[in-house]
Amino acid sequence: MKNIISFIVLICSVAVILTSCSKDKDEESTTDATTTSKTTTTPSGSITMGSYTASGVYISSCFSGSGVSTLVSAGSLPSDAQSFGFAFVVTGDDSFTEETHVFTDTGCTTSTYISKLLRDNVTVGTASGANYPVTYNDQGFKLTVNTTTAETWLETLYANLGRTLDFTVGREMGVYPVSPTLTYGLWTPSATTIYLATESTSSTPSTAGAIVYTKE
Repeated sequence: MKNIISFIVLICSVAVILTSCSKDKDEESTTDATTTSKTTTTPSGSITMGSYTASGVYISSCFSGSGVSTLVSAGSLPSDAQSFGFAFVVTGDDSFTEETHVFTDTGCTTSTYISKLLRDNVTVGTASGANYPVTYNDQGFKLTVNTTTAETWLETLYANLGRTLDFTVGREMGVYPVSPTLTYGLWTPSATTIYLATESTSSTPSTAGAIVYTKE
């Protein structure tokens, strides 16, 4: 459980720094959000929020620049990371993945590392303005290293948490909790985009997401 919590904190730190950097164009550059997704997750089903229906794959912009260097220096990304982006994939009528994709080039082309947060049993509440409160179960995550640099980085991360894991380049590995955790989110949908607030295990987030995900 300590390992899972620590890694989730790491993933959240990536999102927090990205949100900050994305507001400072002098420090962070972005490319068009319509860049072809690198996700290997197969979309299925749909999730309805009022008059909106989310289905398929949604992706963020590609982020590069000093924000990535900051994450690498902090040990939060492998040393070969040059850019990253996020994906939101609807995988069923009540399930989705929220993914972080890290790349070895500044254009989000060549993958070095992927993490996929697994969520199911989605329940959508009554909207407050444009924002819909949601609850769902945290079912763990899947990790993939696509370079030996990312492999060494991730194995070292887990070793520092007191656990030995042997990752293989190109192979997806799942890390699952003993029992699912009820989690709270806040989603802001439109016909072609969605914003996702940083999720919480205690209550519905009070602030809407800052990063736009655009449907492919």
